[in-house]
Formats: sequence, structure tokens, C-alpha cells
Amino acid sequence: MERIDIDVDPIAPELLKQFNALPCQTEVHLQIPTPTKPLRLRSRLIGIEPGMCVILSRGMDQNWEAARDLIREGQSIVVRIVNEGDPNATIFAYRGSISKLMSSVGRWVVLDYPRNVQKISLRQHSRLPISLPCKLNTSADSQESFDGLLKDLSLNGGGFVSRPIPLPLTKKAFTLELAVEGQEALSITANICNQHLEQRSPEKVHYGLSFDEDEQTKQQFIESALLEIVQRENKTPG
Repeated sequence: MERIDIDVDPIAPELLKQFNALPCQTEVHLQIPTPTKPLRLRSRLIGIEPGMCVILSRGMDQNWEAARDLIREGQSIVVRIVNEGDPNATIFAYRGSISKLMSSVGRWVVLDYPRNVQKISLRQHSRLPISLPCKLNTSADSQESFDGLLKDLSLNGGGFVSRPIPLPLTKKAFTLELAVEGQEALSITANICNQHLEQRSPEKVHYGLSFDEDEQTKQQFIESALLEIVQRENKTPG
């Protein structure tokens, strides 16, 4: 089993090179802490000036409007950059702050350059150990739903742990559903390919899932799930 790449401070030269080479228009997810719950914003990468700053587009949707008073110099912010199209489903993340707002050329937000970067990359055949609440729904007309935890994730499937599912499982399609704060749940069609008792909780069963979708759909689901994992790890910057 290959390892999941998680690189933290100090920034390794190769990681720094990969970060600086992220292309313009790459999707960026921002999270701003508030006393109630973090505000989530979506942006696009305008460019990176190595060692100096990261420049993002300033959105105009209702979420940006709601965060208007917090888009200011010195505001702490969590940055997650999704490297779209990367077959390894890679996300770069760091904690920083807004250094400047610009409007002379475009509606830009200038962030400080990261002092450390986290990279999460899910490689082919590797499994990332996680723990996300989820549901497994039958696709039959009389839909049944089973609550559990997604305990691991790979590019082609995952591990679902729950109480025993009292149904014949062969040749039955399910929908795996992950709740995401502030947006529609993530879902993907899956088949159960194996099962065994969970070692630490023998009253529960670990079901091995195989995703039954085209490569693009699987890639989008994995990227969104990884992003949700990273966002749950740190609700606010330290």
C-alpha cells in the first residue's frame, strides 16, 4: 500500500516547486473564522509570486457579499487549492492572512505567501484512513438508508462501517452519501465487494465499497471528499 503524501513545515524544495507551479484559474476554497461558524468562499487562482504572495480573484456571489466586512487586510484565512485534473487528487492547504485588496486591474485578494504548506495526495491503490459520517442508501424504489462511517478512501472505493445490513448484497447498487456543511451532500454509486467484522467493534461490519462511476465522476467525488476532510481537520486557523 502506498503512503498518502502529507507534507508540513518546513516546506520541502520539491513541494515548494509544485506549489509555485500551480496554474492560473485553479480552483481555490477559502475559509474565514467567525464566532458562530466558518464562512466558506470559492475563488480562482490569479497567480503566485514565489516567496512573496498568492493572488486570488474576489468573487461577487452571495457568500462573498455575506463575508464583505471580513474581507480586509490582516484577516486570517485558511486556503485550500484543488489541483484539478491531477490524477492523484491533490490538495494544497495553508493558513495565512489577507495582505492587500486590489481593484485597479481586477477584483483581487492578495494573500501572504505560506510559511508552511500541507499537501494531501491520494495515489492509485492507496487508502487514506479517515472517519466521516455518511449514509449508504439502496437504489430500490423502497429506499432504505444505513448510517455509518466512511473509514478509508481510495480513488476507486472506500470502507464503510456500520451495523450489519440486513439485505442480500450481491449485485445490489447503493448510493454513498456524505454530508457537507453549507452545500448539497456528496454522493456516488457504489457496490459492496467484500465484508468482514470490524476488529475494534465486533458488533459492526466493515464493508468494502467499489465506486461504480466513470473516471471523471470518481475524480470529482474524491476531490470534494478530500476537501471536506481537510476542512474538518481545522475549523479555524491557529
